[in-house]
Amino acid sequence: MAEKFRFRKPFLYKLLYLYAGFMHRLYYRRITVIGIEKIPAGTPVIFAPNHQNALMDALAVLYATRKPVAFMARADIFKKPTMAKLLKFLRILPIYRIRDGYGELGRNQEVFQYTVDVLKSNLPLCVLPEGNHEGQKRLRQLKKGIFRIAFQAEESTSTPLNLSIVPVGIDYSDYFNAGTDLTIVFGTPIKIADYLANYHDNEARTINILVELLAENMRNVMIHIPEEHYQLVHTLSEIYEPNVWNTRNTKRHPYNKLTIKQYIVQKLTESFDKKPENVDIIDRTLNTYLFDIKKTGYTDTELQQNPPGFIMLLAGVALSILVLPFHLYGLLLNYLPYKATDLASAKIKDKHFKSSVQFGIGILLLPVYYLIVIILFCFLTDGLMLKAGFGLSLPISGIFAFYNFNHLKILVQKVRLFFFRTTKGEQYKSLLEERNQLINLIKTTINN
Repeated sequence: MAEKFRFRKPFLYKLLYLYAGFMHRLYYRRITVIGIEKIPAGTPVIFAPNHQNALMDALAVLYATRKPVAFMARADIFKKPTMAKLLKFLRILPIYRIRDGYGELGRNQEVFQYTVDVLKSNLPLCVLPEGNHEGQKRLRQLKKGIFRIAFQAEESTSTPLNLSIVPVGIDYSDYFNAGTDLTIVFGTPIKIADYLANYHDNEARTINILVELLAENMRNVMIHIPEEHYQLVHTLSEIYEPNVWNTRNTKRHPYNKLTIKQYIVQKLTESFDKKPENVDIIDRTLNTYLFDIKKTGYTDTELQQNPPGFIMLLAGVALSILVLPFHLYGLLLNYLPYKATDLASAKIKDKHFKSSVQFGIGILLLPVYYLIVIILFCFLTDGLMLKAGFGLSLPISGIFAFYNFNHLKILVQKVRLFFFRTTKGEQYKSLLEERNQLINLIKTTINN
């Protein structure tokens, strides 16, 4: 049975891999990959990413590594035969948990053998060691199955496989919407062969040590906010981060943003541990500020922006009016598939499957929709160049309309802020003073 999971590259898989990769790149405004040189070359690898955003995490690893990867997923999604065949075609293997029934756990031995064959064929394997996803920027307790797979694979041959487990940190600027930023960071690999002797001496103890080591290496490449005071630390880091950019000569790069937030989170957590009284003081100050700003109908994101000048604001409005016909063209031609994916994702109970559903439906629906529209256009018009131009304009105008809509939302924020500052100057200054007091309190907390 293991033969079923040996990696081959049928034409259909290659085509799907390339097409989904292209769409994945379009889904995000910016994808940043750091540390890819840390992935060992020529030896088996198991990737161990944090799991916060359902199926999008798997796609992040798949396309950051720039080659096909086999994955492991919970066994309950394999129950339907058609789905099971599709998942196997996509190089996804089942892993059984206690909730699937104690009788099913025995099947993991067979699955582990599949994974050994995959690794021996030098196809990378991805195991999500947290077990399930949670939409919070923290690392939860890791499962031990990833190390059982690793040691079983390492011991399966007479010569060492030199297998490595590579931690992967995945960070999203927004879990739910397209047109946002995705950052993937590869961390320091763990070489399983270095721990084989200890594993033979004391299996349980060695695995426990490696679980802690992997957790530490994963936290180093992601934003990890401890569960205690999670919401407070998360909100403070969001508010304080722009202040760091404004006071340091640091390039505005997604990886720099990640490391800055890691620093803020670490310092706040350390301060709260050393001086618990700081929690109540800063929490009261934060809640007062958020309450006062909410009464105005604005957000901290709007208030933290540099006040727009009238001339620049006028130029932005004029430019938006100038490109409005192109925006409307792209909006009208692409509204139906966009709305269909939006409505479908809105019905998902687990909101962290929203982007996965959007992406999945989008890559299936868009080609069909575009083909129908192009066929209709060809029946109604003459001229090859006109038809070809229309066909190319469909996706291009859609992308333009999407990002221009995001630009319009920002422009509206700036206009609102300009009128708020102009008509209610005293209230605006009062909120800025509150914000500056909070910033100074955060700064003092971090530095002490």
